[in-house]
Amino acid sequence: MKSRMILLSVVVLLSTTACKITKTTPEARNQLASKIENKHFTVVFNYANPFRMQQVPLTGADYNLKISGDSVYTYLPYYGVAHTAPFNPSDGGVRLATVMNDFSMNSTKKSDGWEMKFKANSEQYHYMFYLTTYENGSSTLQVSSAERDPISYYGEIKTE
Repeated sequence: MKSRMILLSVVVLLSTTACKITKTTPEARNQLASKIENKHFTVVFNYANPFRMQQVPLTGADYNLKISGDSVYTYLPYYGVAHTAPFNPSDGGVRLATVMNDFSMNSTKKSDGWEMKFKANSEQYHYMFYLTTYENGSSTLQVSSAERDPISYYGEIKTE
C-alpha cells in the first residue's frame, strides 16, 4: 500500500511539472496582435486531424498557411475522403496561392485571441477556412469543402 502511495505521488508530481502554462508578455502580445490585425503572418502546423481518422503528426516539411494582405498561401497535406478526384494526383493537398474572399476577423469569446473566417478557391476546390489564433501563438485551422471531408490542423504562429 505504501509503495502505491509513493508511486501515485511521483506520478502526480511529474504530471504537474510536465504541464506547461505559457504566459505571454504584453510586448509579445502586441507584436502578435499587430501581425494578425495587419494580416501579415504565417502559421506552421504540427498536427492534422482528419474527419474520419486519428490525428496525424506533420513532420518532414514546413506545412503552413501564410496570410499576406488579401492573399492566402497554403501548403498543407490532406488526409480524408475526397468526393471528387484531383485533376493532378500530385495536387492532393490543400495548396493555394490566391485571394481571400469574405474575410472577417473577431475576438474570441474570452478575448484571448482572434477568430478569422474566409473563403478561397483553387482550380478544382472551393474552401472555407476557420482560423483561431490565441495570444500565446497557438492556432487551430479548420478547412471545409463540399468536395472533401473537413480537416483540422494545429500549430503555432511563426516568429520571425
